[in-house]
Amino acid sequence: MNGREDEILAAAARIFREKGYHGASIRDIADSVGLLKGSLYHYIRSKEELLARLFDGALEGTVRELETIAAREATPSDRLREMVKTYVRAVTANLDAVGLYLREWRALPAPELARLRARRRAMRALFEDVIGEGMRKREFASADAKISALAILGMCNWLFEWYRPRGRLRPEALADELADRAVRSVSR
Repeated sequence: MNGREDEILAAAARIFREKGYHGASIRDIADSVGLLKGSLYHYIRSKEELLARLFDGALEGTVRELETIAAREATPSDRLREMVKTYVRAVTANLDAVGLYLREWRALPAPELARLRARRRAMRALFEDVIGEGMRKREFASADAKISALAILGMCNWLFEWYRPRGRLRPEALADELADRAVRSVSR
């Protein structure tokens, strides 16, 4: 991508989050970046394609980082804590994209939706596996690794709704707080 495409994607993410995918128009995006509507089509083919491009790779970097943490030689508690911190940092650094993702992912065309669902399952499986290992080693008392993983991810995902970068908690402090809560939620 180039700078202009990055600018268009950032504007689209912000506008889709503010107005919703269906409430936003190509004209809104074009106006936001100082282009005529027709000129915007030099960079994109359709609003649907723009949404797909926003999601393309949205989880890839975070999933790779979580895979590395999950594979480390450490206790399940330590790995879960670090995974939550990593995920919270990713959410707080990308609030517009996360808000858009969580509200509008169902608007994707079928092929992109299938890829996105596979990425989401892969990320959840990383959390489930670490929690499951903690249960087998009797480090965690959770009765259901999947429910625990979904609860922890839900806690982290909901940040897009209430976290404010200019608020009292910096991302690192928030990551520490939520990581501790996540580990306590599954511990004995």
